[in-house]
Amino acid sequence: MKQIKLLLLICCLATVIVGCKQPTDKELYYKVQKRLGELESYSCNAIIYVHSDNVENKYVFKQFFKFPNSYRLEVTSPENLKGNLTISNGKKAWILHPSINQVWKLESFEQSQEQMMFIGYFMQNFYNTEEAVISSDKLDNRHYVIIETPIPGGNQYFDKQRLWVDSKSLEPYQMHIIDEKGIIRFRVYYEDFELNPRLENELFFLWSKE
Repeated sequence: MKQIKLLLLICCLATVIVGCKQPTDKELYYKVQKRLGELESYSCNAIIYVHSDNVENKYVFKQFFKFPNSYRLEVTSPENLKGNLTISNGKKAWILHPSINQVWKLESFEQSQEQMMFIGYFMQNFYNTEEAVISSDKLDNRHYVIIETPIPGGNQYFDKQRLWVDSKSLEPYQMHIIDEKGIIRFRVYYEDFELNPRLENELFFLWSKE
């Protein structure tokens, strides 16, 4: 009878262990890529640190992105830049500085610094290269899948993008923009990330009659 109970206990423990088994890196990579592949739109708060001439400046933006190439970038901090807007619908772009009552309209706005901060453009670079590298690591006791992809265009200051995705929530955590010397030029942290919200096309025009 004791042997039967022991056997049952061993079987139960084995079931619990198997049920609690952590996914392999390969499984995590697949889950993360699948999740990012579902991206049609997103909104978030982006905290961006810009490194230049041994000085690092902090900016806070509200990001909106809609596939394939529409985006809206609103400055919320610092105070002297609050309200500045950069908007693009893939064909035209607008830069608005309300504090000086200035608007610039651009017919072409490709490969801008602003674009590189968006996960949607990161995914386009990822899909269009065979040189992407996927790995995993722990940061502050949390596990992340890390995707690194080259940035097209040959700009020495914008050579690679490196994206950290939380392996539990499957949400983007941070992105680094790295120059060809390996120096991190931009650090972007994503907060309050919402995947596939409904974003009206009017959001990506400065004026509704454009």
